[in-house]
Amino acid sequence: MGNESTDGGEGVEPSETGGDPASVEERYQKVFEYNNDAVMIVDLETESFVDVNPRACELLGYSREELLSMDPEDIHPDDIDRVREEFISQVKSEGTGFTDDLTCLTKDGEKVPTEVSGAALESTAGTADAEPRRMIAMLRDISGRVQTRRRLEQKVERLDRFAGIVSHDLQNPLSIIQGHAELARQTGDAEHFDAVEDAADRMEEMLSELLQLTREGDLIHEREDVDLAAIARNVWADCDMASASLEVESSTTLRSDRDRLHELLVNLFENARDHGGPSVTVRVGVLDGLELNGFYVADEGAGGPGDGEGDVLEWAHTTTGDGHRRGLAIVPEIAAA
Repeated sequence: MGNESTDGGEGVEPSETGGDPASVEERYQKVFEYNNDAVMIVDLETESFVDVNPRACELLGYSREELLSMDPEDIHPDDIDRVREEFISQVKSEGTGFTDDLTCLTKDGEKVPTEVSGAALESTAGTADAEPRRMIAMLRDISGRVQTRRRLEQKVERLDRFAGIVSHDLQNPLSIIQGHAELARQTGDAEHFDAVEDAADRMEEMLSELLQLTREGDLIHEREDVDLAAIARNVWADCDMASASLEVESSTTLRSDRDRLHELLVNLFENARDHGGPSVTVRVGVLDGLELNGFYVADEGAGGPGDGEGDVLEWAHTTTGDGHRRGLAIVPEIAAA
């Protein structure tokens, strides 16, 4: 049997073995240019950029020409030592590297969190164990991921605080319930059942306030223009302020979530009533000063005990006898949001 001809027929087409080198290079060039991640070719000997794709320019805010005149230290000024020790050294020794904690400084001075993966491209001597001359670095903007992680961390922190406060503050009403339940069992006196119901009501109110803080502390919906004087008077009318009085000393238009602003004012007004007495006078007005921007709610009460007024805004602070008022704790969270 003779050898089969390699001209056509049973032969393998070039495209099946990778195709023409020129077409392969063209495909890689398109991957480079149209990649959703920033791709940069780095000369490891001079620590300079050899080539960058359009996404790198978009991410960092520089033109291609500007980036090619820069080096990695210009865009990683805070992390360059760690980049050299942990990332570039890994690429040199293992051929690939990765880090998910790298900050890039844009042309506008913005710090963008990124993750970067890299791979060696060329060797100095063309051998497998030679140190690479260049590497390809692919940077991905992970700002969204970082924000999500921070939100989750804040939620976990709220849950931790919630658990701590509940475990501490439920002890008193639980002790009351247990004590009066035992007395009711021994004597059958109905007044003990009333005490149990009162303690249960306090527990329910406390849990409602704490859950509100945990779930909605920084939740803000659509904003709109709200007149300070108008919403203050509306909220006052909604609250059971008895013989207390409201004085609106000045007003302005606020850009805010109306429902959350309503909730903030309710907490401040009711706190003034609970701690300043049924005839307390509450004043609302616009802050006036060069460095002041906002509004105030003030009352004539004596204020809270302690070294600083910031204490009354803490989750665990209370000055009432039953120890379960938490209204002011939500105020700074709404205001900050």
